[in-house]
Amino acid sequence: MEDRRGRMMGNPLQKALRVSDEGNANLLRASAWMCAFRLAAFLPVILLAMIANEMVVRSAGANAQDVPLLPYLGAAAALVVVMFLAYWVSYKSKYLSAGDEDARMRIALAERIRRLPMSYLGKRDLSDFTSAVMDDVDTVQGVLATSFVELVSGLLFALASIVCLLVVDWRMTLALAACLPLAALFMALSRLISEGQNRRNRARRLQMSEAMQEYLENMQELHALNLMNGYQGKIRRASRKLVPGLVLYELLAGLGISFGENFLRCGMGVVIVYGAARMASGDLGTFEFLLFLFASVRLYEPLCVAIERLGAIIHALVASQRIGEILDHPVQEGDGDVHPRAYDLEFDHVTFAYGEDDVIHDASFTAPQGQTTALVGPSGCGKSTLCRLAARFWDVDRGTVRMGGIDIGGIDPETLLRSYAFVFQDVVLFDDTIANNIRIGRAGATDEEVREAARAACCDEFVEKLPHGYETIVGENGRTLSGGQRQRISIARALLKDAPIVLLDEATASVDPENETHIQQALGALVKNKTVLVVAHRLRSIAGCDHIVVLQEGTVVEEGVHEQLMGAKGLYSRLFALQTKSASWSAGRDGNDVR
Repeated sequence: MEDRRGRMMGNPLQKALRVSDEGNANLLRASAWMCAFRLAAFLPVILLAMIANEMVVRSAGANAQDVPLLPYLGAAAALVVVMFLAYWVSYKSKYLSAGDEDARMRIALAERIRRLPMSYLGKRDLSDFTSAVMDDVDTVQGVLATSFVELVSGLLFALASIVCLLVVDWRMTLALAACLPLAALFMALSRLISEGQNRRNRARRLQMSEAMQEYLENMQELHALNLMNGYQGKIRRASRKLVPGLVLYELLAGLGISFGENFLRCGMGVVIVYGAARMASGDLGTFEFLLFLFASVRLYEPLCVAIERLGAIIHALVASQRIGEILDHPVQEGDGDVHPRAYDLEFDHVTFAYGEDDVIHDASFTAPQGQTTALVGPSGCGKSTLCRLAARFWDVDRGTVRMGGIDIGGIDPETLLRSYAFVFQDVVLFDDTIANNIRIGRAGATDEEVREAARAACCDEFVEKLPHGYETIVGENGRTLSGGQRQRISIARALLKDAPIVLLDEATASVDPENETHIQQALGALVKNKTVLVVAHRLRSIAGCDHIVVLQEGTVVEEGVHEQLMGAKGLYSRLFALQTKSASWSAGRDGNDVR
C-alpha cells in the first residue's frame, strides 16, 4: 500500500488528492463512462438540429408535418438506452471506487501512524490525528465520490465535443470556446484568494476540536474546581471566531466560481451573435447555426458543473495536504532479521534533546543482562527519557544505544519491541474484557495462560469479586478499576509477553501502600532473570537493586549499589536522606495535632 502510494504520482489531480494507482484507474474508468453518457446525451442535439433544419427547409414549400420523425424517434430511443447503461456503470463505479479509496487511505494512515517515531507523535495532539483520519479522509472521499468524476468527465466531454465540432466549422467552434480561458483564469484566482482562508479555517476547527476534547476529558476536574462556566465560555469564543472565517471563505471561493460560470455562459451569446452575422452574410447554413446553438447549451452545462466541482476539490486540497503530511513523514526503519545473543543495554555517550536544549547529555552506563538497573535523580533529570530511548521510542541525537552489542538504531522498531515488556505509571486499557486486556501481551495466548499471568500479577484478589470475572468489561481506559488494579493488569500483560528486557517507569508512584505491596510482589515475578531498567522516585523501593545510576540534569553523576552510593556522600545519599526525613514527618510534630 505504502509503496504503491509512493509510486502513484500519475497526474496532478491524483497527486493532489493522494489517490492510489488502483483508485485513480477506477475513477478514470468511471469518468470515461460518465463522458460516454454525456456524449450520448449530446447526440440528441444533432437530431434536434437536423429536425429543426428539415422543418425550416420544408416550411418553404411543404407542411412541416411531412418531416419523417420515426427514424429520429428510433435513434432517440437507442440513445436513451445507451445513456442509461453508461450512467449506471459510471455511478456504480465511482461510488465503489471512492469507498475502496476511503478504506485504503484510512488503513494507510493507521499503518503510517503506527510506524511514526514518538518524536513526531509527541508534537501533535491526539485530536489532530483523529481529525486527519476521520474528518480529512471524509472530505477527500466525498470529493472522490462526486467531484473527481464530474470534473474529469466534464473536461473529457468538452474536449471530445470541441474536436468533433471543429470538423463541422472551426470558426464557430472557436467562438463557442472563446470564453473558456477567462473561466479558467477566474477558477485559478478562486484558489489563489481562498486557499489561505481555508487553511486558517481548518486550523480553527482543529482548535475547537482540541478544546472540546479537553473539556470532555477533564469535566470532573472542571466541576470540582467550579470552572465549567469559564471553560464553556472559552469554547463559545472559539466558535464565534470560526464562523466569520467560514463565511469569508465561502465569499472568496464563491466569487471566483460565480464569475467563472457566468463568463462561460457568455459563450452562448457569442455563438448567437457571431453565428447570426455569418448566416446573414450567407457564410453559414441553418443546420450549422442550429447545431452550434444547441451545442452551446449542452456543452456549457457539464462545464459549469465541472467548475462547481473544481471548487469542492480546491476546498479539499487542505485536507489532502494534511493527510500527505502524515503519509510522507519519514518512519523509523531498520533490519527486521536481528537475533541478539545477549540482552544487556548499553548507553554509549548518548545525547538527546526534545528541542534545542539537551535533556540527556553524554550519558554512558550499562544495564547488565539478568540484573535490575535503577535510574534515579531529581525530577526532570531525564530518567524516563532514557527509559524510552532504550526502546527506541525516540532516536538519539548523538551516541549509541546497544542491545546485546547491536546498535538499536539499525533494528526495525517492531522487531526491537518484541524483546521489551513495559510497565509504565500511566496504564492504557481498552474498553474490553480483563482477559483480552491481558492477552494484548501475547496474541493467541490461551485462557489458562492469561489466568496464570494474572495470578502471578496478583489480579485474582479483585477479579474474583467482579460480576463476570475475567470477562468483565473494564470501560474506557479501565475507568471501572482503581489505579492499583489497572497497574496489576499491566504487569500481567508484561508477564504474559515474557520478554527478555523489562522497562519499569514509576510503576508504583501513584498507588496506596496496600496496592504497592501487591504490585511489588507482582513485579518480583516479572523481573526474575530479566534485564530490568527501572525508573523510581522512591529510593527505598530500589535500595536492593543490582545497579543504581544517578542522574542530574541529564548527566550520569554516580553509579554503584546502595551501600557504595550512601558511603560516597553524594547526590544519591542526599536524596535518600531527604526522602527518609520526609517519610518520618508528621503533621503534629510541633505539638499541633490534626484530627
